[in-house]
Amino acid sequence: MTNSITSSHYIKSLAFDYVETHSLQRGDEYEAAIQVLKPELYNLKVRKEKRNNLTDTEEIRLNELDALLSVTQYLIDDTGRFHFSSQRTNTFQYGNEAISLLKNILLTKTTDVSNWMCAPIYRDAIVFYKSSGEIVSALNICLSCEVMAIGSSCQVVADCSTYEMLRKFFKDIGHPVES
Repeated sequence: MTNSITSSHYIKSLAFDYVETHSLQRGDEYEAAIQVLKPELYNLKVRKEKRNNLTDTEEIRLNELDALLSVTQYLIDDTGRFHFSSQRTNTFQYGNEAISLLKNILLTKTTDVSNWMCAPIYRDAIVFYKSSGEIVSALNICLSCEVMAIGSSCQVVADCSTYEMLRKFFKDIGHPVES
């Protein structure tokens, strides 16, 4: 079951000292890695289904690849590891004007919500930190589907206009964004 919270409730509930923006699941290096990993996953799956003769190491690798390629990917997985393709693009301290802008974007009143029927591909994320370096929250964003999530169990619902403002925000800070 998935819970949900509005973007304004989400940002109001966070106590943080700085944020990082991250880009993931994009670029030539990522595409090259996927071209290697998908056949490896396929071959291990076929061997398991047909002969069921995987070694313990191969079974572990199958599970790793399955988790990495077969489901919606988030910036940070259940074990606390960042996605292999993630790249930090910016860091902003709490008083920075970029943080004020981001907060205002997320505080946009939610009145018109998109309901695309596609599976989100989270290529953009914002990580909120305490000064100690402890992660407070990670907001995964799919600008194509206009969906945000804190993880697999909680969606962040936002107004349609929020996503256009987030796209502009990311572009303005030099973060790569698809058209």
